Amino acid sequence: MSDNKNDKTCGTSCGCGTPVEGYWQNVEDKLPTEAKTQEFADGEFDSFSIKKDRRSFLKIMGFSVSALPLTGCVKIPVRKAIPYLEKQATQYPGVANYFATTFKGNPVMIKVREGRPIKAEGNKLSVATEGGTDAQIQASILDLYDSNRLRSAYVDGKAVEWDEFDKKLKSAISEQSGKKVLVTREVTSPSEIKLINEFKDSMGFDHVVYEPVSRYGIYKANEKAFGAFAPNTYFLEDADTIVSFGADFLGTFGNNVQQSADYSKRRVPTNPKGLNKHIHVEALMSLTGSNADHRYTRSVKSQREVLTNVYASIAGDSSAKAKLSEADQKLADFVVKELKASKSSVLMSDDNNVDVQVMVAAINKALGNYGNTVKVVKTEAVYANDEQFNKLVEDMNAGKIGTAMFLGTNPAYNFHAPKTFVEGLKKVGIRVSFALAADETSTLCNFVAPDNHAYETWSYNMGVEGEVSFTQPVIQPLFGSRMATETLMALMDKEGSFHDYMKANWKNSFSPSNGISVFENFWNKALHDGVMQVSSMFSEASYGSVNASSSAKAVKAIKYGKGLNVVTYQKFAIQDGDMANNPLLHEMPDPITKATWDNYIMVSPSFAKANNIKSGDVVKVETESYNVTLPAAVIPGVEANTVAVAVGYGRTQSGKVGTGMGANAFPFVTFANGSFDYNTSFGKLSKTGAHRGLALSQTSMSMHGRDIVRETTLEKFESDKGAGNKPKMKLPQIYPVHHQLQEGHQWAMAIDLNTCTGCSTCVIACNTENNVPVVGRTEVHRRRDMHWMRIDRYFAGDEQEPETVHMPMLCQHCENAPCENVCPVLATVHSSDGINQQVYNRCIGTRYCANNCPYKVRRFNWFNYDHSDEYARLALNPDVSIRSRGVMEKCSFCMQRIQEGKLKAKRERRELQPGDIETACQQSCPTNAIVFGDMNDKNSPIAKMLENPRTYTVLEELNVKPRVNYMVKVRNKSKEEV
Repeated sequence: MSDNKNDKTCGTSCGCGTPVEGYWQNVEDKLPTEAKTQEFADGEFDSFSIKKDRRSFLKIMGFSVSALPLTGCVKIPVRKAIPYLEKQATQYPGVANYFATTFKGNPVMIKVREGRPIKAEGNKLSVATEGGTDAQIQASILDLYDSNRLRSAYVDGKAVEWDEFDKKLKSAISEQSGKKVLVTREVTSPSEIKLINEFKDSMGFDHVVYEPVSRYGIYKANEKAFGAFAPNTYFLEDADTIVSFGADFLGTFGNNVQQSADYSKRRVPTNPKGLNKHIHVEALMSLTGSNADHRYTRSVKSQREVLTNVYASIAGDSSAKAKLSEADQKLADFVVKELKASKSSVLMSDDNNVDVQVMVAAINKALGNYGNTVKVVKTEAVYANDEQFNKLVEDMNAGKIGTAMFLGTNPAYNFHAPKTFVEGLKKVGIRVSFALAADETSTLCNFVAPDNHAYETWSYNMGVEGEVSFTQPVIQPLFGSRMATETLMALMDKEGSFHDYMKANWKNSFSPSNGISVFENFWNKALHDGVMQVSSMFSEASYGSVNASSSAKAVKAIKYGKGLNVVTYQKFAIQDGDMANNPLLHEMPDPITKATWDNYIMVSPSFAKANNIKSGDVVKVETESYNVTLPAAVIPGVEANTVAVAVGYGRTQSGKVGTGMGANAFPFVTFANGSFDYNTSFGKLSKTGAHRGLALSQTSMSMHGRDIVRETTLEKFESDKGAGNKPKMKLPQIYPVHHQLQEGHQWAMAIDLNTCTGCSTCVIACNTENNVPVVGRTEVHRRRDMHWMRIDRYFAGDEQEPETVHMPMLCQHCENAPCENVCPVLATVHSSDGINQQVYNRCIGTRYCANNCPYKVRRFNWFNYDHSDEYARLALNPDVSIRSRGVMEKCSFCMQRIQEGKLKAKRERRELQPGDIETACQQSCPTNAIVFGDMNDKNSPIAKMLENPRTYTVLEELNVKPRVNYMVKVRNKSKEEV
């Protein structure tokens, strides 16, 4: 890796023992007191990593082979397939139907087989997301089939029919004195907002909007600056320079799918607009920070001070300038220089402090960013108001609230003062919860109305760029639930369904005078496509001048506590915990820590050294009002005086998966200056003496000096398109030439390390497509996870401010596959179109193939994983076999999709075209980092990528000839930096 300043290795597998001083995966390797783990150096599976003599080895192997026939003695349960009485007009056995709908504001397409939704994909007609998804979208089908969902309406703990529920609730509301309040999450559907307003007027309710992770600071700042209580929409494709203070815009800040798609377009070094520059300042390593060209670790206090001086310099407000440390002043000067030198830029912050966001608005206004790279768009949507909800809790405790309805909200768990909320709720006479499943709030309510899942619901959502996405049911409600909107209609004695109500609103809004002569045609097309452009629903704010002098003064006057700064954050998969009962999300390795099934207390390597803390040591973090006891995770890029804990865990009512998992971090949140503050609790940390090892998917896999990650800088790339890469090795050919691998379709894949953000959406997509089992925390801890695709994360440089790269690793489908020639039963063979295939029925589980695989991408079924849940089983893909105990498995390049594409082309009497076949990982990727296709088709994107001078293969010196290729990572580095 000639252009990598950190590369000091020989780059071969010669075993010379040259020290590795470049990329590293495990921070424990950087701690001098910690012995390096070598579990995978001798064997992939820890159960067989100890040394054994010949007799012991033969005993083990003898039993494993002789025990295999016993698996055939397991009684196979009887499954009865009951045919339709009358054939459904749109359903054909073995043929999937696709329906457009929306999940959490993102347009999606749901794959339905024989009436069963089995897979969620992005809607490629969306101009915002362009078919991208995230981990929660990919895992959402499992929530639909969650057997813990509520089955009936309840009154005082007793199941009742809906008619009785409506009658009793109406009567109770009419008899109850005191204020009446409806609490919802943010609502972006005009029809839902219209119905809520009608409900308010008819029933005398107030409406309060609450979000557990709020962006109220941005909304309020925009209201102060531009008169619009609305969020920012970022257009990152148009930004030459992106500066972020803690905003994880690729992960959990804003619409991450849309922002990832935009961001990735400018991360391609050959983009005509050029490779943009990304500067990131944060207190802990985030997904977005790990992708930055320049990343700086700063405390929350330092971030605010640096931002204040950036504002003072760019807005010309010398009175706002703060006195900074030398390092912080250099950082502020560097940010100012880069922003001023850029033709177009954007600056963002995740700080929920209103004054901080007013300064951000002033900076963007001074740079001319509004209307270009950032817009404030007004719609009918209603957004979270921290002050109103905090006042509601005060009124509840004062006995002023007679009726409280909670629609899709769970403040008994995620409010920053849960005890205060619960005490207040108990003083409310009528307590109503609209919930998908029992949660901490619903268990305290005397009326519980089970709500439909998003895939059983009618609605629509106002997105970005003037786009409206529709939500429609893809299946009838599985349980005795009802849409919350229809429950509100029933309480108002409003006849009809919400579908009819919504359709009537559209019909009234889009009359023939608006150019739609036949409404039904318009309506059917809207539901078919799932998205449409309706610019009339969106209006951009007017951007006047912004004076942030008073805000800068207020930020400088903020008083901070003593001790360790306790910061809360959201993990990419679990986020705020509303999907905490989803095992797919728990088992997805965190992109940064690679931990599964836990939250933990992140500490910096320097703090760990000073306090003799190792990853897995159980520690206690304590503030004046709250404390948690969790394992420590020593993570590079965490500020030395900062500890971080993820919210979304510690649920007490979340089904058998989510309940009791981790500890609740929401009580570390404070309410200050009119908004929720997620970053400014202070306390202390103490060791308990206990140890609980984290369930990590990546700790011990060493590069052994091998040339795995290749990178360069933009400056070098512009003068040499092959910079960072190496010439192809001329290696002796000891294998026979496979002539059949040069003819016909030859499948290959290429992954661009510049556009891959490491989000791990592809991991969940692969799991749901290929029926990959969830094994649980204990088995992951024993290195028995089953993911066919993993995302290797490598660090380089200083552990306080490391550089990071993410590398997806899957079966490389080697032409000279080492796994094939060691299998004694030919269970792993090569197809004529270049795919390394696993024959499950032949496999006897010797695991020789896993031992001989240099990429460690094969997975062994240690158990027959339970698929007995009658509802969860409905999510299985019928096109992919369920593997049994004792069988090896791995990536198949989605063979079922390849066959489907071939058959479709054959039926249509045409040749396969590029794009006809997409693997699950490729289709789910929000950044289009993965390209798959026929490398013999010279017009295909994959063939062109293989000719790109940035393209290389991992461990090329082994001469196994992988079909999976990677592209050199190019960083846009400034010549002068902090």
